[in-house]
Amino acid sequence: MFFKIADLIVAIFTLLITSIYYYLTYLIAKDVYEPSVSFSFNQISLFHLGFRMMNKSKVEVEVFGKLWAKFKGELFEFKTGFYGNKSPWILQPFTEGHGHFDLKDIANKKNVMLMDFVKENKIPSLEFMFQINYHKVGSNKWKKSSPQKFIYNFENNLFWLNV
Repeated sequence: MFFKIADLIVAIFTLLITSIYYYLTYLIAKDVYEPSVSFSFNQISLFHLGFRMMNKSKVEVEVFGKLWAKFKGELFEFKTGFYGNKSPWILQPFTEGHGHFDLKDIANKKNVMLMDFVKENKIPSLEFMFQINYHKVGSNKWKKSSPQKFIYNFENNLFWLNV
């Protein structure tokens, strides 16, 4: 009788451990099929910024970006293209995409260009925000990054992440 109870306990314990192992293996395998995109900026030249993003998953993703700056109630943003949240960038699994833009191309609703606004108001530096929305191609489940803050100093022509 004792051996039957011991065998039953060992069988239940083995089933429990095997179930936990299979579940954890499933979570690891599932993780690389969840879309994951990262991005970064770098300064190329005066007012010209480079953009790089990487698909870190095993699925094709569609990405939209949005760059904007707000100063004293004035909203400056791209009106078209990827940086204006108007056209997508498709990234294959584990690939990178590279782009660039010029801060001179950003305008407000009155079509006042950012650089003219900066000169006219003698603004030394400005905070920019950038955010991406992405999803697995063919899915309607969108992911949104938190807005990232960047600073551009117009006096020294320097660009950096605002942490």
